[in-house]
Amino acid sequence: MTNGPANESAGEGDANSDKRYALRLRKYIDVVVEDPLSSMLFRGAVADISPTGMRIIADQYLPVGTKYTFTMKRNPFLRLRGQVRWIRAFQAENYQVGILIIDATEEDLKRLTNFLELERQRLTS
Repeated sequence: MTNGPANESAGEGDANSDKRYALRLRKYIDVVVEDPLSSMLFRGAVADISPTGMRIIADQYLPVGTKYTFTMKRNPFLRLRGQVRWIRAFQAENYQVGILIIDATEEDLKRLTNFLELERQRLTS
């Protein structure tokens, strides 16, 4: 049984699950979130990240479906466009926000994947 759509084969669902979690890294990275429509900037922290998305902690409510630019202030120093997929209350007046990466250059995705691999090696050695 898979958590995906009913018409998805079991093998395909398993492969997608493995791919989603294979390179996910729990690491706090300071990030600046920019709303291009209002030019508003605010700070947050990436709580975990993968080649396809990230979970950030923010003190602002980010509506589901909204697109933002995320600039990481520490390694891997990436600037990515993402769309809010979900949001949950966290602690005090902070939120956990699930972000789908929707716009990144091939070079940025390569840098992110290399960063995740190096961090994984560092953590397992």
